[in-house]
Amino acid sequence: MKSAKIVYENQEEIKKFIIQESKSKYLEDVKEAYLIGSLTTGNFGRYPEVYEGYFGSDLDVVVVPIKINSNWKYEGESHDWSKIYRVGEITIEKIVHPVKFMIPFNDNIHLLFEKAEELNWKVERLK
Repeated sequence: MKSAKIVYENQEEIKKFIIQESKSKYLEDVKEAYLIGSLTTGNFGRYPEVYEGYFGSDLDVVVVPIKINSNWKYEGESHDWSKIYRVGEITIEKIVHPVKFMIPFNDNIHLLFEKAEELNWKVERLK
């Protein structure tokens, strides 16, 4: 079961760092990238107990890839509209956060915007 998240206080500073790290390490094989989830809502943080193998909350990025990088680890399908790959990790205050790419089925980025409208997600373009 997911424990209550401990939200980092310095959200804007962390967000800038994560965006910089993501652009420099993980977006080379990507045409388009959109940030969703807790980082866009100011709710990014860590858990008091391990959740899905990590103490850090995950970084969710929806992408349209140029190609599937061989280092990306396929984790399955999610939300009936995308495939999920774990592509790396970013460490914040000694806490490791997984970086996950969500690739819409058939690279159809419109599926993201439909889901965002349906669930009232905040979406921010990275690339």
